[in-house]
Amino acid sequence: MGRRERPLDAADGPVARFADELRKLRREAGGLTYRAMAVKAHYSTATLAQAAAGDRLPSLAVALAYVAACGGDRAWWEGRWHEAARDAAEAARADDADAEPPYPGLSRLGVDDGGRFFGRDQLLGQLMEMVREASLTVVTGPSGCGKSSLLRAGLIAQLQHAEANGTRPAAIRVLTPGPHPDRTHAKVLDPRTTPSGTLIVVDQLEEVFTLCTDRAERARFLDRVGEAAEPRYGLCLVLAIRGDFFGHLAQHPSLARAAQGATLLVTPMGRNELREAIVKPAALGGLVVERGLTARIIDEVGDEPGGLPLMSHALLETWRRRSGRVLAERAYEAAGGVRGAIARTAESLYACLSTDEAETARRILLRLVSPGEGSQDTRRPADRAEVTALGPGSAGDAGVVLERLARARLVTLDNSTVDLAHEAVLTAWPRLRTWIDEDRDRIRAQRHLTEAAATWRALGRDAGSLYRGVRLSMAEQHCGGLDGPGDLTPLEREFLSAGLATRGRERRRRRAGTAVLAVVLVLGLVAALVARQESQVGERRRVEAEARRIVGVADSLRTSDPGTAMRLSLAAWHIADLPETRSALLSAVAQPEREAFVDPDHDADTMRHLSADGRTLVSVGAKKIVRWNVGTHRRTASLPGLGKRLQLVGTMRADARWLPLFVDPGGTVVPFDLATGERKGAVLGPAGAGVEMGPSGRSLVVYDALRSSYRIRLWDVERRRVMLDVRAPRRATAPGAVTTGLSDAQQILQLKDRRGTSDARGYPEATVADDDRLLALCVPGRRLQLWDVAKRRMLAAPWAPRISQHQCQNERVFFTPDGSRLAVVSDKDVRVWDIRSGEEVAAFRADAVQTLAFSEDGAFLATAGNDEILLWRTDMPHMPVFRHVLPAEAVSDLRVDAEEGWIRYVSGTRGAWGSVVRTLDVGDAFTDDWRDDDAEARFSPDGRTLVTSRNMEAAGRVRFRIGDAREPGRTVELPEMPCRAERKTSAPRCLALMAFSSDGRTLAYGVSEQRPTAHPLLHVSLWDVARRRVTASPRLKEAFTGGGNWLASLAFGPRDASLIIAQAPFVGATHIWDLRRHTPVTTLPGVNGTLALRPDGRLLVTSSGQAVALPARRKLSGAHSPGSTAALTFSPDGRYLATGDASGRTVLWNGDLEQQVGVLSAGAADRFVSALAFSSDGGTLAVGFEDGVVRLFDTATRQRIGGPLLTAGDTVRALAFSADGSRLRVAGEHTQPRTYDLAPGQAAATLCDRVTDGLSRAEWRRHLPDLPYQETCEETSTG
Repeated sequence: MGRRERPLDAADGPVARFADELRKLRREAGGLTYRAMAVKAHYSTATLAQAAAGDRLPSLAVALAYVAACGGDRAWWEGRWHEAARDAAEAARADDADAEPPYPGLSRLGVDDGGRFFGRDQLLGQLMEMVREASLTVVTGPSGCGKSSLLRAGLIAQLQHAEANGTRPAAIRVLTPGPHPDRTHAKVLDPRTTPSGTLIVVDQLEEVFTLCTDRAERARFLDRVGEAAEPRYGLCLVLAIRGDFFGHLAQHPSLARAAQGATLLVTPMGRNELREAIVKPAALGGLVVERGLTARIIDEVGDEPGGLPLMSHALLETWRRRSGRVLAERAYEAAGGVRGAIARTAESLYACLSTDEAETARRILLRLVSPGEGSQDTRRPADRAEVTALGPGSAGDAGVVLERLARARLVTLDNSTVDLAHEAVLTAWPRLRTWIDEDRDRIRAQRHLTEAAATWRALGRDAGSLYRGVRLSMAEQHCGGLDGPGDLTPLEREFLSAGLATRGRERRRRRAGTAVLAVVLVLGLVAALVARQESQVGERRRVEAEARRIVGVADSLRTSDPGTAMRLSLAAWHIADLPETRSALLSAVAQPEREAFVDPDHDADTMRHLSADGRTLVSVGAKKIVRWNVGTHRRTASLPGLGKRLQLVGTMRADARWLPLFVDPGGTVVPFDLATGERKGAVLGPAGAGVEMGPSGRSLVVYDALRSSYRIRLWDVERRRVMLDVRAPRRATAPGAVTTGLSDAQQILQLKDRRGTSDARGYPEATVADDDRLLALCVPGRRLQLWDVAKRRMLAAPWAPRISQHQCQNERVFFTPDGSRLAVVSDKDVRVWDIRSGEEVAAFRADAVQTLAFSEDGAFLATAGNDEILLWRTDMPHMPVFRHVLPAEAVSDLRVDAEEGWIRYVSGTRGAWGSVVRTLDVGDAFTDDWRDDDAEARFSPDGRTLVTSRNMEAAGRVRFRIGDAREPGRTVELPEMPCRAERKTSAPRCLALMAFSSDGRTLAYGVSEQRPTAHPLLHVSLWDVARRRVTASPRLKEAFTGGGNWLASLAFGPRDASLIIAQAPFVGATHIWDLRRHTPVTTLPGVNGTLALRPDGRLLVTSSGQAVALPARRKLSGAHSPGSTAALTFSPDGRYLATGDASGRTVLWNGDLEQQVGVLSAGAADRFVSALAFSSDGGTLAVGFEDGVVRLFDTATRQRIGGPLLTAGDTVRALAFSADGSRLRVAGEHTQPRTYDLAPGQAAATLCDRVTDGLSRAEWRRHLPDLPYQETCEETSTG
């Protein structure tokens, strides 16, 4: 007998998920042996077994051979393999998110990268010598030869670390010219304001010729550079300019003369220099580059003009695909090599974009290009606001594309600027090269239009600065006029619109002059009317453009400033009711970020802690000690700061009125009173190994390192007495070493122990219960100890887990608020024990949890990991009810308030004190309306009626209830159905089946008894919804003999005259019953799974991927199959079919299944699709997921509408829109159905309740300076 395959967990990643799906396919094919599959596939049994092992992704050829041997759909599985490959690559990149890559890729090396700058020692020496001897040095060479890295990581880095003996400059200034060089950098180049001895580095001097269009400003800037380089001022200038622009300096005599004797030509690297640049950065990180790979790269780069950035990017992509610590040649080939890495990276990103996103990416990239005129094309840095105004969607959509381009390192993002990562992107990506060549004239015309529009705005939209004549005609021709594509920003479109309108008026006036007086008068009136209408149209477009811009601003602020984001969303909708502003309203309503409070004290050493209830922030700094009310953002108390004593503070609690303060190096501690600002009470200690306050604010844990043990004492500060004195063994080392210190949340004082110190791996850590009654002592490598503080004895706890060094040092032990339970965090989960019984009561699967918090009643648990916050019900540990992705921040002081419905925490960067308190609104996740048993649910077609079922197998029945969906509490219990599970089976199950007729007047409900050894049984009844009674109970059990041991789905047939009953997916058949005669009509062999019938009754589709034309009962195959799905439904008008699968992907098909209309992008964290529903007009699709997420999509644009709804967090079982589409009803697995208002007016009213008021006049002037002020929350309509 063959060896059993090891179990797989699909949650372990895309490779494991793909392998699990292959195994399911093999089981559905009848459990073929690998020996039998090998005969069909022509691959060995070992190769096929390895394909489904989950260790690595099989090759496409092996995967397709495996699928073919099991009779699967090759086309569908090929797409699934590519999807898994993309996900696996993204997962690998995510794993590398915290690792520092040894190569910069397309980015230049910076000033801080001097340690990674190799291969240019000789050239750097020449440059250093020239800088010492000349007041002006010019560095030139082709694009991609490494000029910027030479200046920053070479010259500047070396000068910064030079001794102050005349070699190190008095100051160093680095600038790039930009579009307005003289206006921006005049002060730096002024010898009167810049001290003598300053080094000024002007990088990318070619921007003076490519970006600055004002010849006069260009001349002023270059003259200023020449003057600053005069020896009498004592300044030293280094200019870096691309080789093809070097000749332009000859037009400026002062620069030309200075450059003649001080020009350094950056030549290509030699073979030895290239070897250093390849091997040494990797060696710094403990990596090895294969010799063959090094030689291959040297050969390829030697013949590649400007090849250094190409080489760096190829090496970066090779590093991402590394195996262990080796950079291998196969990884280099997978990355595409020197000539193909950039193109492969760019094409991989482009392939993952939707149609609209791809078009937006094209427009963004072309915005960042300045076409050469007799020279090479160059980069063009652009303002972020200009770039995000492009694309078919909102500014948020363009922002998403921009972030994806940045993550792929194709562009770089500054605070307000977007730029191509390197000019190598212009030549190394064929698609971009083609775009530029096809649109060269249009791009050039658009650049002129951008500058002219900016000038027009700067002049107050003066009509005299508009385009006229040939310039206007050229702009209209190249930029598509007013009806062209979205390549223009709102400002450019408005500028062109004004020019065309002016030309139209002038033409009309000229024609009017040739007519008779009467005609002149008539035409004058018409012209005036047209002008007025055009003015109104122009004004409306201007307002709409402002509204769209504000939507983008709001989206960008949702995390950093949630309150302003909500107010801006309100304002955008008030000034223009557009699809984008309505979506922004729903995003604001659904955003979990409620508010963000920023501590005004920005000192990096300031300590901050949240109180246990999360309502108070204590900020202890060198200048001030301040208590803040987080909700009102108001100061409630203030004291002078601690000054230098700040470094002597132990770990504090925000609830306490005092903090522990060290007063001498021996570890003596005294309480510091936060009310009076004075030392309070007697000396506590010694605390030679650290001190931390207990959560009650009344106790203090004092650690001391003795010669052979650690001493841990729990002090009652108010009574000045020791409540508990415990010792832990200590392994001594050499005297004079420095104590590494304990690791409390963010700070533990580190002190020298004169008697010798321990191995850092042996440090204990104490956790005190909130009421000071229990203390948990963590000693690395031993079982957790529990101490009764009052009785001063250790409790018997044989169940206590053994604690690792990592768990001790990183404080991974927590008490529940009432002290009855204990939680211990490991790398993979959080386990909870009942202290009294010793029983493990819950295990929450969560990776890399850094901290956690229980709600006051212990009913909820919040965990914070490296990249997300999860909220769990403690009685349902298998799945979180709320999930929030963290924006690259570290979480501390996590707090949960179930009564107020929020999670609050301090946000910061790792290794530093957080300065922002963020509050998350978790919506319905804290509901007390929760039932442990699972429920199935179905809505009637009009969404007004809901039927639910609960399986009561222990009682031998299934319970059904039906009622008005608008009033969940008023339901009627239907006659129960029996569930006579066979006792011989280990896991008997009954499946509830429910379906409404097309008019919603009749409900068919029943129970399928799943019997592993016999044909399935089905008990079904028909219920009259209006009369509330059973009208029929047909006997159907004798029909199901076509294979398969259980029934999966129930649906009404065409005109509600029949009942369609399908057996299990991939087995059995579908049976059609005549409801009038109670007799079988036909059987559809091989058709099975969940059913969806098109409203006209002419097409039946199943979750197993079959499609059947009715009434002909002809199966459609091939391109008409939607594949295996988890949920599917037709739109009410039959135009669309939506299918959702187990990976979270939703596909939109046309109603005839002739083609895919689009793939709807779900969130990265979404699980399998569990429910789908269309609005009555088919314009909106609601998608529900296993993890409780509900998302809305516009079916026309395939774009998301707003953010995910804040549901109760249980699996979504059914969705339904109201008739007018203004409300969405959601039925969950464990909670009562809920209704969510989608109407803009109601969303605005909800927002006003959350933020209290709209934008103030000052905020309006800051964000909307060109529009008159409007009240947005005074009398908000609820319609």
